[in-house]
Amino acid sequence: MTAFALSLRHLAFTGPNKTTAEIEFGSGLNVIYGASETGKSFILEAIDFMLGGGEALRDIPECVGYDRVWLGFESPDGRLYTLERAVVGGKYSLFEGLHKAVPAEIKPVILNGKHNPQRNNNVSMFLLGLLGLFDKRIKKNARGETNSLSFRNLVHLCLVPEGDIQKRGSPIETGDYLTRTPEMSVFKLLVTGVDDSALQPIDEDRTRVAGRTAKTEIIDELIANYKDKLTGIVGEEDDVAELEDQLGRLDDSLEVERTGLQQLESEFREVVARRRSFRVAMDNADERCAEIEELLARFDLLSLSYRSDLRRLAGLREAGSLLGALTPGRCPVCGALSEHQNLDDGCDGNIEVVVAAADAEASKIQLLAKELAETVEQLNDEIAAHQASKPGLQRQLAATEMELSRITPTLQGQRATYSEITDKRTSVNTALSLFESISDLEQRKAELEEDTSGPQAASANPASGLSESVLDRFSENMRLLLKAWNFPETERVHFDRSAKDFVISGKPRGSRGKGMRAITHSAFNVSLLEFTRDNELPHPGFVVLDTPLLAYREPEHDEDDLSETDIRDHFYEYLSKHDDRQVIIFENATPSKAVLSRSQTTFFTKNEQLGRYGLFPRLAAKKV
Repeated sequence: MTAFALSLRHLAFTGPNKTTAEIEFGSGLNVIYGASETGKSFILEAIDFMLGGGEALRDIPECVGYDRVWLGFESPDGRLYTLERAVVGGKYSLFEGLHKAVPAEIKPVILNGKHNPQRNNNVSMFLLGLLGLFDKRIKKNARGETNSLSFRNLVHLCLVPEGDIQKRGSPIETGDYLTRTPEMSVFKLLVTGVDDSALQPIDEDRTRVAGRTAKTEIIDELIANYKDKLTGIVGEEDDVAELEDQLGRLDDSLEVERTGLQQLESEFREVVARRRSFRVAMDNADERCAEIEELLARFDLLSLSYRSDLRRLAGLREAGSLLGALTPGRCPVCGALSEHQNLDDGCDGNIEVVVAAADAEASKIQLLAKELAETVEQLNDEIAAHQASKPGLQRQLAATEMELSRITPTLQGQRATYSEITDKRTSVNTALSLFESISDLEQRKAELEEDTSGPQAASANPASGLSESVLDRFSENMRLLLKAWNFPETERVHFDRSAKDFVISGKPRGSRGKGMRAITHSAFNVSLLEFTRDNELPHPGFVVLDTPLLAYREPEHDEDDLSETDIRDHFYEYLSKHDDRQVIIFENATPSKAVLSRSQTTFFTKNEQLGRYGLFPRLAAKKV
C-alpha cells in the first residue's frame, strides 16, 4: 500500500446471546460472491455506516438481536484500530488493536459522527489525520469560496454500491448539483495532492451582491424562525443524526409498548368477555327458572283438571255398572215395557257402550297425566340444576371482577406510557421536519451562493486547477487498465471537461449500456487507487465495488453484452496479482477459477449444508 492509505481488516456484528457475524478482509483482492439476500450489499452499507455515514442501517430480520458493529482497519503506519458503533447509530468508540468485543484493558476514545474541522473528536478528522488530509480545504462554489475537507467527501470514490456503479453520470460525482464543485475539487486533490486553500473568493457586482444578500437575509430570517421553533421542541439539540437515532429508539420502544399493550388489552377483553358470559349465564338461569315456575303453575291447574275428569268418568262407569245389574223392567227413560224395547237398534241409552267409552277416555287421560308428571319432574330437576349452578357462577363472576381490578391499573399505566412515547415521537418527527425545512432553506441559500450567472463566475472552468497533463496521465492509466482487462475498443481514453467524465474510443462512458457503465465505473475507481499509489498521493486506500460485472447478467443490448468475452477472467486475474492495494468485490456470479482458490474468496451459499450461509447465521424457522 501507499504510505497514505488505510486497509480494512474486518467487519463484525455482535449482540447478547448472538453468534458473532463477521467477515475478514486481507490485502489485495477480496471477493464475496453467491446468492442474493445473503448480506453482500449489507456489508458495503455497514462499512459506509462505520466510516461516518449518518443514515441508519437497513432494518433486516437477520440483524435483529445484534447491537454493535465493529470495523477493524490498519493505518498507513501499520498501527491497528477498531471503530465500534451501536447498530442504531450515534457516536463511535475507537480502540487500539483489532477487536470484536469490548476489551477490558483498553479505554476507548469517543468520536462524534458529524464532521467538525474545529475539533479532532470526530471520526472524519481522525481518519483524515491518518491520511495526512486533516487540514485540507476544497472549493465550495464557482466564486472560489472553500470548505474544510470531510472524509465523507472521499467515500463515494472508494465505496460504490450497485445502484451507483451503473449510473449514467460521472463517477467523480454523486449526482447532487450542489456538490458538483466540491466533488471535482476532491478529485483534483487526490490526483494532484493540491487542495484549494490558496483560492480567494471572486468579487462580484455590488447590485448582484445586494440582491443576493437581500434574498439570503430573508432565508436567514426563515431559518432563524424555524430554529426557534426547533429549540422550543428539542432545546439546544442540533444533531439530526442524534434525533434520527432517538426516533429509531422511540420506534423500537413504541413497538415494544404496542406489543405489550396489545397483549394486555387482549387479556383485558378476554376477562371482560368471561365476566359478560357469567352474567349472561346467571341472567339466563334466572329467566329460565321464572319461566319454569310459570309453567309449573299452569301444569298444576292442568293436573287438577285431569283428576276432575277421571273422577267424573269413574262416577259414570260406576252408574253404568249399577244400571246394568238391574232386572229388566220398564225403561227408566221412556217407560216402555221390556217387550216393547228394541235393544238391537243401538239405543242412546246403551249402558255397556257408555261404560266402555268412559273407560277409554279415562285411559287416555291417565296417559296424559303420566306424561304431565314426567314433564313436571324434568322441569323440577332443571330448576334445581340452575339453582345449584348459581353459586358457582357467582364465584366465577367475583373472580373475574378481582382480575379486572388487577389488570385495569396496569392497562391504564400502559396506555399512558404508550401515549407519552407517541407524543414524544410526534415531537421528534416535527423536529426532523423542521430540520428538513431548514436544510431546504440552506440549500436554496447555497444555490444563491452557487449562482454562476455573473460574467466572472460564468467564465470559471468546471475543472479548473486540473492540468491537461495530469488528466492525460490519469486517462492513460485508465486506458491501460481497461486494456489489461481485455475491454473492447481501448485505443484512446480522454477526459471531457464539460461532462466531467471519460470518453472511451470516441464513445462517452455515460452513453453506454449499464453493464459497460458498471465496468468502466469500476475501472475509474481502481485507476484512481493505482494512480494515487504510484504517485505517492493520499487515498482512502481501498475500493469496495458491488456487482462490477453486471454486463454478464443484465446487458441492455448487444453492444452491452460481454458474456461471450473473457473480460471477467482478465478482470479477476489483474486484480489478484496486486497485493499492495485492497479491492473488495461483491458479485452474484461465480468468479474465475484463479480466484476461487484464494483464501480471501468467500462463497455465500444460502445453504447451511454447503459453504457459508451468509453474513449472518440463518434465522431459525418460526414454530407454527
